[in-house]
Amino acid sequence: MSNKKINNIKPLIAIIGRPNVGKSTLFNRILNKNSAIIDDMPGVTRDLNYQDLTYDDKPFTIIDTGGFHIDEEGIDAITKGIRAQINEVLEVVDGVIFVCDADTGLTDSDSEIYHMIRVKGLRSWLVVSKVDTESKEAATAEFYETGADTVYPLSGKTGYGVYTFLDDLTADFWTAEDIAEKLPPAPKEINIAIFGRPNVGKSTLVNKILRQEKMLVSPIPGTTMDPIDSCTTYKGEALRIIDTAGIRRKKKIEITMEKAAIVRAFHAVDRSDIVIFMMDANELSTDQDLRILGLAHEKGKGIIIVINKWDTVEKETGTYEKIVLDIRDRIKFAPYAPIISISAKDGNRVSKLLDKTIEIYHSYNKAIDDETLQNWLDEVLRRNPPPLTRKNRLNHFNGITMESVAPPTVVIKVSSPDAVHFSYDRYLHNRFYESFPYEGVPVKFVYKKSFRRAK
Repeated sequence: MSNKKINNIKPLIAIIGRPNVGKSTLFNRILNKNSAIIDDMPGVTRDLNYQDLTYDDKPFTIIDTGGFHIDEEGIDAITKGIRAQINEVLEVVDGVIFVCDADTGLTDSDSEIYHMIRVKGLRSWLVVSKVDTESKEAATAEFYETGADTVYPLSGKTGYGVYTFLDDLTADFWTAEDIAEKLPPAPKEINIAIFGRPNVGKSTLVNKILRQEKMLVSPIPGTTMDPIDSCTTYKGEALRIIDTAGIRRKKKIEITMEKAAIVRAFHAVDRSDIVIFMMDANELSTDQDLRILGLAHEKGKGIIIVINKWDTVEKETGTYEKIVLDIRDRIKFAPYAPIISISAKDGNRVSKLLDKTIEIYHSYNKAIDDETLQNWLDEVLRRNPPPLTRKNRLNHFNGITMESVAPPTVVIKVSSPDAVHFSYDRYLHNRFYESFPYEGVPVKFVYKKSFRRAK
């Protein structure tokens, strides 16, 4: 460990090492959850995975990185991109957890990478993974040849030695109480999940929003495997953006690693407020691809549909309108979702997308008072009274209230809830969206039985 002190209030710590030495396994163990994708195939982690956590009441941010290759020769474009990302990360982190593999022993690459870390003056902790018993610890003595003051034998898989290591890692980190005294309260974040088929430009969009090359961008489909959280601000709003693995047809999903990535992508819907679904203007998504929108709708998330690569389309009069009509025809369950055409590569209309995202988020959390809702309901009932029940009786609508927000849930009291036909429910929804600014928001109507409203 170097003598360089950590000065940041909330330390930023990166995990680096050669491919397949157990970085992501340790990352998951430290987080106490499966945040990164684990596989015995080298090169599974490709993007930078940032996660906030607290250990012993000491908050910090940890970054999982791709496998680092010290040599220039014989590596592909993605591997070079990973190395470039890690070199950039090393310029901003407060410390490095350098992971080596007990099974392969100390390699020349390990020594060179650790030397590079020390030359940069970074605080570092040398970890030897895949050690799960005391008897195996003796084999880690050779790693002191790197010049490290302390070597930490541990197993990310079983947890052996991990908590002893974390005690040392966080020994002089500030506690949450210390931080609270020095930092103002953080603003509420808008959680945005970005979905779409492989290679539609999701990572390019994230990079444009972040104004940096944080996501690894490649024309090879499937480059992004983990859902990645990135934070930025836009017009005073704090945004947390989740870039997700491309959603493919099930029959094309052949390897377990990619299946896990897609499961993570679906879980990302749960953590989001707004879902941005991207399509390639030259190859619109299929009905099966659009099922992710159905999931977002069912879970009550705000939705924006983005047509990317609009600059590459040969346009004629009515081209945009034709594409929009085609999309609308296939997402009849979400007529409230706006459709925006952009070019993520050039940044065209990305600001409009962000403006719309913020607008939807505030609507998503906006409540309407009972009096306003009742006046609206009285008017739409007057214009188009509800049909009679099966017993040819009037179905009395006796009151209305917005019970909750995020998503907005409107409770309507009626004498016969089961008699509200889906077509009349659709009529009420359409009139609601015409009357109130809830574009992009899945407003839910719930019909509850009640006696006739007193006059």
